[in-house]
Amino acid sequence: EKFEVTLLEKGIVEDHIKPGVIMEVDDITSIKRHNYTQAGNKPYVILVTAGELITFSKEARELAASKEFIDAAMAKALLINSTAHRIIGNFYLKVNKPYLQTKIFSDRTKALTWLRTFVN
Repeated sequence: EKFEVTLLEKGIVEDHIKPGVIMEVDDITSIKRHNYTQAGNKPYVILVTAGELITFSKEARELAASKEFIDAAMAKALLINSTAHRIIGNFYLKVNKPYLQTKIFSDRTKALTWLRTFVN
């Protein structure tokens, strides 16, 4: 598998993208299904973490950013731990302009605090 989905607490799922993978449309669709299942088929927020040297295809980035793809997701925090991740995250925010409220964090605690503001 290219990723792991974990329920961190009620309404918060973590999507960890494994190092060195190329994420395609099928992978993004699969993550979305796993997120919904982990969240008990209820609305959820997402903490995205990633290993080094990951790549998202143009089509996968566009799909993930689209309004049609959102469904039960309420917000997404991108946790970055390197300059490369920051560049990719900023590119995604500026070029793909995600419909889902998305923010970049370098501190996991701050990311989770922000995500909790969306969970009832």
